Amino acid sequence: MNVSFTTKGAACPTEAGAVGNWSPQLSRAGWEAIANPRRIALVGASGRKSSVSFTSRFLETNDALGFRGEIFLINPSRSEIMGRKCWPNLASLPEPADIVAINLPDEKVLPAVEEAIAHGAGALMIHAGGFLERGAAGAERQKQLQRLCADARIPALGPNCLGLLSFTNRVSISSFKIPAGAAAGSIAVISQSGSVASLLQDAIGRRGLSFLVSTGNEAVTGAEDLIAYAILDRATQLIVAFVEGFRNPPALFALAERAHQAEKPVILLKAGLTEHGSVVSRGHTGAITGSGAVYRQALRQANLILVDDFDELTQTIELVALWRKRATSFRVGMLGTSGGELAAVTDQCAEHGVTLPAFTTQTLTALQNALHLPGDVWPRNPVDVGIGFTVPGSYQDRMRTAIRSVAADPSVDVVAVLQGFHRDSPNLAYSLNYEILGAAARESSHIEKPILVMTSRASGADENVLREIRGANIPALEGSRAALRAIRHLEIYSQRLARRKAITVPTPDGVSAITINLETGVGQADLFRCLAAAGLPTPPVVRVHSKAEAERAARDLGPRVVLKIDTARVVHKSDVGGVALDVTPETAASTYDKLLASLDPPVGTFPEEGVIAAAQIDSGVEVFVGVRRDESFGFVVAFGLGGRLLEILDRKAMLVPPFDESDALEVIERSGVRRLLDGFRGGPRADFGKLANMIVLVSRLASAINRLEVFELNPVIINACHPGGIIVDARLLLVPEL
Repeated sequence: MNVSFTTKGAACPTEAGAVGNWSPQLSRAGWEAIANPRRIALVGASGRKSSVSFTSRFLETNDALGFRGEIFLINPSRSEIMGRKCWPNLASLPEPADIVAINLPDEKVLPAVEEAIAHGAGALMIHAGGFLERGAAGAERQKQLQRLCADARIPALGPNCLGLLSFTNRVSISSFKIPAGAAAGSIAVISQSGSVASLLQDAIGRRGLSFLVSTGNEAVTGAEDLIAYAILDRATQLIVAFVEGFRNPPALFALAERAHQAEKPVILLKAGLTEHGSVVSRGHTGAITGSGAVYRQALRQANLILVDDFDELTQTIELVALWRKRATSFRVGMLGTSGGELAAVTDQCAEHGVTLPAFTTQTLTALQNALHLPGDVWPRNPVDVGIGFTVPGSYQDRMRTAIRSVAADPSVDVVAVLQGFHRDSPNLAYSLNYEILGAAARESSHIEKPILVMTSRASGADENVLREIRGANIPALEGSRAALRAIRHLEIYSQRLARRKAITVPTPDGVSAITINLETGVGQADLFRCLAAAGLPTPPVVRVHSKAEAERAARDLGPRVVLKIDTARVVHKSDVGGVALDVTPETAASTYDKLLASLDPPVGTFPEEGVIAAAQIDSGVEVFVGVRRDESFGFVVAFGLGGRLLEILDRKAMLVPPFDESDALEVIERSGVRRLLDGFRGGPRADFGKLANMIVLVSRLASAINRLEVFELNPVIINACHPGGIIVDARLLLVPEL
């Protein structure tokens, strides 16, 4: 068969912000119908009043929001529901509804969808479950729903969702309640799970939401579409998403670029990052999940803020939403009144990558004076303000002076006050926590650096104790682990944002013109020819068909030559005696015979098998660059320690295309191999720029290989003659044609 190397547009973006021909499936008119309707029809309206009644919640929430549009209740058996007129069907309405909400059993949904489309609705919201998450019949029902909406070009939330609540537009097409303290604001919450959406509304609603949406099965309109519109939404400044599975994972890079350009951080909690979690997700909303490690790396490269749990999510939201003074770096100067708590949190800082820099002599002197310490007692970072027990005046004054001294230190970027949020005295006037947190609140307007307060444990917060902190809009982070993780997330986000640039991924010169004739696989000689044509470093390689040709190759490629079998039947040729080093013209013929006999049946029995000869490369550090298919992102690229140690030591890290040389340099660092490549114990010193360029070139070449399954360069040897690496062995496997 013939395999042509041709560029695949979806896997080879030409610029950041454009992934193939992907664009949101939700039109602006569709978004307006969902998020800002003037006329809403509810099909399947019920007169039942209960805590789980969709109709009663829907009506109560719109009343609470002050929705000024029209609501049409549809029920052929009722003339009135909850004091409102009821209509028998959509056709009887005086004018078409902008959006039709369907609250019917699953078997009645499709006829209602057809009626809504005939009615001229601009969008749908389907509350019922019983679709992809419920067996073969449900999957077929969801396919029919998708076909109906695609033919009508109409968006739909759900099925199996709670809908959308817009605080900005004061409208609800949902069964969400509005908890006490919830307010309109600038945070958009997008969740595939309705219960998680409600949880997040309770947890962060007081920070102010622009809109809250539960997307459910996402048969038609998905999280990517809603994130895209949140980026465009003027009322939204921060986007929070809980996602079980993306319908188009490569679109994350385009969405992230748009969010960066709009200066809107995206905080994401992704379920299904483990094998067991992905099974639960499939059962919950029918989400198709991918490899957790690949997703994590893709989200890291896209610079979406990925958190691990709900505590981490809420604390990261608190930090990002309230820090108006955004630090460019995140070295923390920490203060507190408990030496024990500070010691424990210091260990956690090291664990989570939060830097506590040493103070300058000037700062130490200022703190010693502020705390009235003896001459032989010096403070440190973190500062135990409690050791200054002989200081005259109040604890608040002492803390304010210490905060000011720490904030003035040039090595400190962020000031953190570690103190309890609980009421430690019935009378606030005698509450140490209230006094210390008040010091942070009052000093925040006098220092130029961001400030936060945090607790060691996440429980018992008293809003009266936090009153001044809330009034000063200072982040109050509960639980030291989640707090430190939030700081680290924002640090990584800011660092990557600062170095963000468009990633151009052109097709390698000459790749599109290469065609290989294949029978059972890609032969080594042909493959090395392609690698060289793509600009990758390779030694001279020739195919030999006889003992005489082996002798000739040994003379032409000498002084030292490698002979090895060329077959798809084995992965590790050395395991079967299929590699011979230090071959000379005198030993070439006998070596050739031995290699043919290394397999049973002999090498050459099958088409395209044989023996190749290559110039032998001096030893050095062996690394590998590999590519494999991925169900979510097309393919991923891995780099790490190569040769025989690849499978034993597992020193490797991955990248998800598209990426550039800076990402490639980072993957070398993350692989744990960099130290070996930096002249370790007299070893070779790598040219990291050239090595990073090789990783990028491999990705570009892989994007041009149709039906790629596995593409490995192993080993790539780095030595004094080849500091950027030279490819010694390679393997390319293709997915069989159907």
